[in-house]
Amino acid sequence: MQLGRRALATLGGGLEPLEWLALALVSIGFLYGEGVRALQGSWVPRMVARAGELRSDSPRLHRVLAPLYAMSLIGAERRRVVRAWLGLALIVAAVLVVRGLPEPWRGIIDAGVCVALLWGLVAIAREAVVRTRLTDSSA
Repeated sequence: MQLGRRALATLGGGLEPLEWLALALVSIGFLYGEGVRALQGSWVPRMVARAGELRSDSPRLHRVLAPLYAMSLIGAERRRVVRAWLGLALIVAAVLVVRGLPEPWRGIIDAGVCVALLWGLVAIAREAVVRTRLTDSSA
């Protein structure tokens, strides 16, 4: 929520032409690179599939920590778990770096991240609906 508020405040505060160009480029870059390629193309299908694997007979730890399981932070092959934790660490590092940026640049980056995350949310919903329909039609 704070991310979106900061992005909207940056837009509401007005931007110089170069800053508008940066906003457009950052938003397009994040939308394609993070939203389409990383989230929709790779992370979301795997996350939704792993969430669908959880059943009442799944190990209790996996059910209790279902979000971590779905994101491959636990219960996956070692290489995938290491990659997932490394990705999480890189995201935290990026957040810490962006926090140090002055306005409006921080707000511009936040806007790009919001665009990518919104795309990711739509991709999750779409993937869940598609998988549910496939499961229902094969039953």
